[in-house]
Amino acid sequence: MKIMLIKKGCPIPQGFTTHLFEVADGKMLDRCAAICMRRMIYQAMQCGIKIRVLSAYRSPKRQSELIEEEVRALMSRGMCRKAALDRTMRTLAAPNESEHNAGLAADLAGKDSEFELVTDFDTTKEFAWLCRNAHKFGYILRYPKGKCDITGIDYEPWHFRYVGAPHAEIIKARNLTLEEYLEFAKQ
Repeated sequence: MKIMLIKKGCPIPQGFTTHLFEVADGKMLDRCAAICMRRMIYQAMQCGIKIRVLSAYRSPKRQSELIEEEVRALMSRGMCRKAALDRTMRTLAAPNESEHNAGLAADLAGKDSEFELVTDFDTTKEFAWLCRNAHKFGYILRYPKGKCDITGIDYEPWHFRYVGAPHAEIIKARNLTLEEYLEFAKQ
């Protein structure tokens, strides 16, 4: 599987098509990513770990709506539009620059976090299980702690990206971001 880097300034390539497949509860991912996510959730359940997909594929239009909703929320708390937009873009990518728009990323939560996206998700047993096992299913923690200067996105313990098992295993073993791995792979 060829890995796409999707981020600010590196949009989804023109002509790319996503073949969506349901993971659960109407949440969709690209077919391979969805199959692996379903296996991962099932395996977690076998270990007594309850993981839920809160967000998966979103259209570029929905991505725009999320950005605008967050900007408006920050402005209602007193921020000017520019500051609100700058803050929002630290956690939300522009349309076609989001891994969610390609169907390759999922935001996950667990029972211990009451199935909510919370910054302390990394203190839960569900997060610990994902860190030990996600790579076996082709997933990586996409925005790890302390790597914002490399990824351009704040730490998100809930955001997992499908890259395929062989790549995910190397990324995990070497403690790399996707950006670092792609540089490493060029050598």
